[in-house]
Amino acid sequence: MSDSPGLPPFQNLKAWKEATDLVTLTYAICAKQHRHLDLKLSDQIKRAVVSIPSNLAEGNGRGSNKDALRFLYIARGSLHELIAQFEACRKMNSFTQEDSLRLLEQTSLVGRLIGGLIRYRKNRLDDENP
Repeated sequence: MSDSPGLPPFQNLKAWKEATDLVTLTYAICAKQHRHLDLKLSDQIKRAVVSIPSNLAEGNGRGSNKDALRFLYIARGSLHELIAQFEACRKMNSFTQEDSLRLLEQTSLVGRLIGGLIRYRKNRLDDENP
């Protein structure tokens, strides 16, 4: 996880990049389906999806593994919230089958990447200052 010159470290994380792609995809699908999607549910979906890369970035900027792990778990929790909301939309026919599949594929990828970061952080010695 080396840093690129001039970029904050979180921008180098594949999980963060894929989570921002999930934000873009989610917003596009919500905009396309705005007539079939409840406004309050759409707002909640957008809050949950934005929370994922935000927490990945914040956690990566923390000074210890303990703090970083806490934010990774929050990001994963937001991802699970989002998956539940997508399932509700699918059951209400608010999203097309194709859009539901695209969202499922992207959430699955982001989930695997967050899981990998959690495993990585758990296996590191805690670098927290006393």
